[in-house]
Amino acid sequence: MRRLLLVGAVASAAVALYRRAQEIADEEDRPLADVVTDLPRRLWNDLGSIPDDLRSAAEEGVAAAHRSADSVDAFDR
Repeated sequence: MRRLLLVGAVASAAVALYRRAQEIADEEDRPLADVVTDLPRRLWNDLGSIPDDLRSAAEEGVAAAHRSADSVDAFDR
């Protein structure tokens, strides 16, 4: 039973990866084979940008909180 679930999960991931590669190939007007061979580099770059993305999101959240606090303070006056 576990093997069947594992095979299903792997197959689903492969289908999702293939569909995403097709989308990228269409968007960038590139051959699908080029996109598929480029996917590992893209994935590595995406994983490497996660800390910067989280830092940016945190900074945006702090700025939004300050704006919200300022608008509440202005409303109280």
